[in-house]
Amino acid sequence: MTDARELEVATADDSEGIASESEHEYPSRNTTPPSLEEFDRWQAHIGLQKFGEGLNAAARAIFPRDGRPQYSNVYVLMLSFGEEGTSSGITNLSSIFKEVYHFDVEVWTIPSEGSKAATNQKVSQFIGLGGDSYEDLKIVYYAGNARLIRNKELAWTSGIKTLSSKYPVVPWKGIQKSLENAQSDVLILLDAPFVGVSTANQGSGVTELIAASAFGTVANAADPYSFTRDLETEFRELSKLPSFSVGNLYHNLFCRIQCRIAENGTDDGVPLCLQLTQEDLKVPRSIRLSAHQKDADFPSSLNPTPTVTNGAFRASSPAGDTPRIAFAIRLKEDFKVGDLSSDLFLEWLRRIPESVAEVKIEAGFHSYSSLLVVSVPICMSLYMPKDPAIINLGPI
Repeated sequence: MTDARELEVATADDSEGIASESEHEYPSRNTTPPSLEEFDRWQAHIGLQKFGEGLNAAARAIFPRDGRPQYSNVYVLMLSFGEEGTSSGITNLSSIFKEVYHFDVEVWTIPSEGSKAATNQKVSQFIGLGGDSYEDLKIVYYAGNARLIRNKELAWTSGIKTLSSKYPVVPWKGIQKSLENAQSDVLILLDAPFVGVSTANQGSGVTELIAASAFGTVANAADPYSFTRDLETEFRELSKLPSFSVGNLYHNLFCRIQCRIAENGTDDGVPLCLQLTQEDLKVPRSIRLSAHQKDADFPSSLNPTPTVTNGAFRASSPAGDTPRIAFAIRLKEDFKVGDLSSDLFLEWLRRIPESVAEVKIEAGFHSYSSLLVVSVPICMSLYMPKDPAIINLGPI
C-alpha cells in the first residue's frame, strides 16, 4: 500500500490526534534498558521434554493428525476508503473469493465522514453473520494507509481530507478486540503496515493476522498494491489443494516477496504473521482454508491435511531451499556438544514423529548453560512455544 510516510502532512487537529513527525522516528521505543531484558533471558531455561512437546504442538498446528471439518460458512468483508476501493487488485481478489472459493463476500467502502463509528458498526454486524457460530470462518481484509495516532496506537486512515479539512481515522484497537471476541475463527488480511497491539488471548476461537509489513519498514511505493496481488496469486494457486493452513499461506507469501526483493534489489518490507488468539496456547491451531464446492457431486468434507510435497510450500530459491527460522534454546539439561549426535538425543527426536522431519539441529554449545540452535520451516515457526528460554534468531 501507499507508504505511510506520505501522510506525514497530516495536521495535529484531527479528531483522533495524529502523531508528530518526531514521534514517528521511534514508534516502538522501549524505555526498559535492553541489558535488563537480556539478563532476564540469560536466567531462563527450559527442559528438553517441555521443548519437545512445544515442537510437537507447532508441527501439529501445520500438519494435524485429526482433520477439523470444513467450515460451514466463510464470510469475507473487504474494507477500503473510497480512493483505494477502485483498485483492480482488490476487485480481482474479491472475484477469487467469490468464484473460486465460493465464499460469501462483501466489499464495503469506509465513509470519509463518521468513519470510526461506521466501521466499528460494520465490523460488529459482520461478526454477527450466521449467528457468530464457531463452525464458521470470518475473513476481514483491509487495503489502505495506516498511521500511529497520539497514543501510539495503530489507525487506518485516508490520504484525502474530509470537508472539515481533517483526515478520516479509524483506530485499529477496537476492531481487533471485537474480532478477537468472536466465537468463530477469524483471519485478518491487511494490505497496510502493522504494529503489534497487546492481546489478552481471551477469544473463543483462533484469530490470525497477516499484514503486508511491519510499521516503520519501507513500503513498495512503486507498486502499492503488490501485496494484494500476491494474495490473489497465492489464493488462486492454493485453491488447487484439498486444504491449506494460514501457515502455508504465509510461507508462500514470504518466499514470493523474498524472491522479488532478491531479483529487483529492492528494500521492500516482508510480510508478518501473528496469532492474536488461540483456543489453547499449549496446543496451537492454524486456520485451514479450502474452496467450498457448490456442486452436489462433490463431498462436503475435504481432506484438511496437505503435505509439503503436494505444493503447499514454495521453495525460496531455484536450488529448492525452503526458508527456515532459527531458534536458540537454553536447556536445563547438561548436554555436551557431542551429545547432539548421541543415541539419547536421536531417541528423543524419534519420540516426536510429527516434528522430526522438519527440525534441523544447527549447532550446540555448552559453557554457562547448554545452548541448542535449531531451525524449522517458517510456517512451523509461527506456532513455536512462547518461552523466554526460546529465542527467535530470524530467517536463515
